[in-house]
Amino acid sequence: MTQTNGKPGAQLIDRVVLILDLVANARDEGITLKDFCDLTELNKATCHRILSTLVGHNLLAKVDKGRRYRLGTKMLVYGAKAAKGPGLRSQCQPAMQRLAQLTGETVVLMARDQDDSVCIDRLDGECLVQTLTGAIGGYVPLGVGPGSLAMLSFLADDERDAIVARNLPRIGTYAGMTEKRVRELIDETSTQGFALDRGELLVGVAGVSVPIFAVESGPVASLGLTFLSARLTPELLDKYVNLLKEEVGRIAPNLNPLDRRLTAPGRA
Repeated sequence: MTQTNGKPGAQLIDRVVLILDLVANARDEGITLKDFCDLTELNKATCHRILSTLVGHNLLAKVDKGRRYRLGTKMLVYGAKAAKGPGLRSQCQPAMQRLAQLTGETVVLMARDQDDSVCIDRLDGECLVQTLTGAIGGYVPLGVGPGSLAMLSFLADDERDAIVARNLPRIGTYAGMTEKRVRELIDETSTQGFALDRGELLVGVAGVSVPIFAVESGPVASLGLTFLSARLTPELLDKYVNLLKEEVGRIAPNLNPLDRRLTAPGRA
């Protein structure tokens, strides 16, 4: 377990955040006390004490007759309040709505979280299609999928190479994704100005994404469309890329470069 420093107060916060992250990334059925002990390397008494306190504050909830834990209702309140703030998501919602109306496709907004690409908003299209992240809050390692490639490909060379090196073990779990293939896709994306998946990762599903840059900053997010790969033609691709770039052109000037939520490698 990584700790920010050795002070007891900071260690406790680290443990609480780790537990919340584990629950947030778990499957719908939740996580057991034994799972927490195994994953955090904390003893049963410490885990139980932290979990009970979080349940008492409605940050976690007990399910399955008290045997498992899921995120509590207070987390939903926090999430709703954060979404209404002056951050990236609210800035992009008008553009996403226009894209959904003009294309009928699924619109996906991704942001960087350390070495991952996180879905922070999406609007489902007329035809429901599977996406790599699954839903808002889902994530993939940077380097997998057009949404993440649209950000990764425009980072500084040394930062990008370091991320690829760290992510390779996870990237390799996706069909056909090797270091060579990732670097080919990075080159294609940086040359074209957009990232494209013709259906390599999910059978029958294509996607195209463009980076969103804050003023005088690097890529802070990506905006993309997901659709059936059978519909992909050069004409449709040109249309979608132009629409995405037009909307991103409207968004970027309104992003505050001093907003650390946009420039730091964390969730916007």
